[in-house]
Amino acid sequence: MKRKLYTISLLWAAALLALSTLFVQDTYAGDGFFSNIKRFGKHTYVGPFDISKQSRKKAKEKLTSDFTELDQNLAVELLVQDHAVKVPSEVVTFEVDATLSQAASGQDNPLIANVSRDGVRTVLKQNFDSLTFSENDVETISSKIEENVRSGIMPQRIHLPEHVPGLYSQTQTVASSTYTIDELPKGLRLIMEELNGTEIQPNSTFSFKEFVEGKEMASANDVQLTIMSSMLYAAALQTNWIIDERNISSELTAEVQPGFEAAINRKLGLDFMFSNPNQTVFTIHTKWTNSQLELTIEGLPFVHSYEPVVEGLTTYEPKTVIRYSAFVTPGVVDVADIGKKGLEATVKRKVLLNGSLEDFEDISVDFYAPQPRIERHHLIQSENTNGGNSNGGNEGSSGSTDGNSSSTNDSGSNSSGSGTSSGKPSSGSNSDNPDISDGKDDDEVIYDKGGNIMKFDKNGNPID
Repeated sequence: MKRKLYTISLLWAAALLALSTLFVQDTYAGDGFFSNIKRFGKHTYVGPFDISKQSRKKAKEKLTSDFTELDQNLAVELLVQDHAVKVPSEVVTFEVDATLSQAASGQDNPLIANVSRDGVRTVLKQNFDSLTFSENDVETISSKIEENVRSGIMPQRIHLPEHVPGLYSQTQTVASSTYTIDELPKGLRLIMEELNGTEIQPNSTFSFKEFVEGKEMASANDVQLTIMSSMLYAAALQTNWIIDERNISSELTAEVQPGFEAAINRKLGLDFMFSNPNQTVFTIHTKWTNSQLELTIEGLPFVHSYEPVVEGLTTYEPKTVIRYSAFVTPGVVDVADIGKKGLEATVKRKVLLNGSLEDFEDISVDFYAPQPRIERHHLIQSENTNGGNSNGGNEGSSGSTDGNSSSTNDSGSNSSGSGTSSGKPSSGSNSDNPDISDGKDDDEVIYDKGGNIMKFDKNGNPID
């Protein structure tokens, strides 16, 4: 009898133990016997997925399907400067069981994901080979990815320098420009010294004109300011900085390479402005050695390479303007202005990734109009209809008519026949014809830069 009672007691004890185990598992939404009976309460979410009023079994089936779709739409990017790299879906594994085990009924719960450290290490090495990442850095980045995907909301962008501060110690010179000058005038020296060490903050805009205001270097003239801003512009084109405002002068500043001028004119309000779209700071450095002014930009290196090039450089011959005067000795040509050739510079920029061309950007087309050559010739006389002689003009004499022939044309067209028109030599020349007093042959056809026939009034002046 005692043996029978003992056996029954053991069976009851075993049953109670099994039931208690099931209840404990079910309490934590585990794989217990009652998991098919007990359901999650209202408003129970894991990430964006609703498992309200579902048993663990049904919730697991749903999440398995949801996680498969999430894997396919995974959009996690690692960003350094100008380059973002997508994390392959194989690197991130969403854990269904772990997610359900920690899910609290009636609450918003995070997803649980496991990120492969080896996978992250490979991604960093393949895409950011100019930077060095330690094992602690890999662990930090992997943990950050796991943290960011808990919401299940895509896309996610992780800016690595924010989480790996050691990257900032890997800064280097990312751009530079030079300007040759034998002596450094005071104004330029003040600008150089003030600009040296200037930091360009993340997501900020820099105005050269505002930078100058209120400082001692404001005493520098606009030409000196233009030299330094042009150097900064040439260096900025070697980065991914955004050029917000940039102007050129009517005449190219001496020793500045065509296509890379950034004119400053405080009277006209001409400024040079750019923006830093990166999440990191850059520092400008300047120095003058051996008759050469140098400007460099230091910061975390870019993944892309930026190479500005002058793709086309075209010159335009100046026209010749002839003026007639009784005060010029016959047979003598008085050159009042030697003139200057016009210039057109086309600038583009190569964007390369690992040596391969990714883009070829249009930057600018700068045009500097030619300045005419001005000659003064002796007064020409011609016979009138009555057989007498009359003056065609008498420069500097009271009551006389002006017989000068002058016009302006940016293309370098030549109303006197001694220059070019639309890049082609023009026909005819009045400088050798003593019978023409208005500086233009009646039968001569002259074209402007657009290929249109130019018209002249009776005095030989062009009609708009």
